[in-house]
Amino acid sequence: MNAVLRRMVAAAAAAAAAVAARQAAELGWTLVKDEPPPTAEGVRGDTELRDLLLWSAIVAGAVVIARKVVSQRAEELLGSDDG
Repeated sequence: MNAVLRRMVAAAAAAAAAVAARQAAELGWTLVKDEPPPTAEGVRGDTELRDLLLWSAIVAGAVVIARKVVSQRAEELLGSDDG
């Protein structure tokens, strides 16, 4: 498989992982808090701002981890450019 195709497959897998991570975080938030995740438009006070910041950190962390894991796995499965 050529290098460009490998990169395209890895990028698509990483994008799908990011979407799945966000959906999983949203499901987890809803199960724990019994309400949907906060939005910037819905922030009215300090408590809601704290929840928005927490939500942002959770999603960012989940997306970064998911993309990293999937990218590494894709490299392992598809081979490296070196060889």
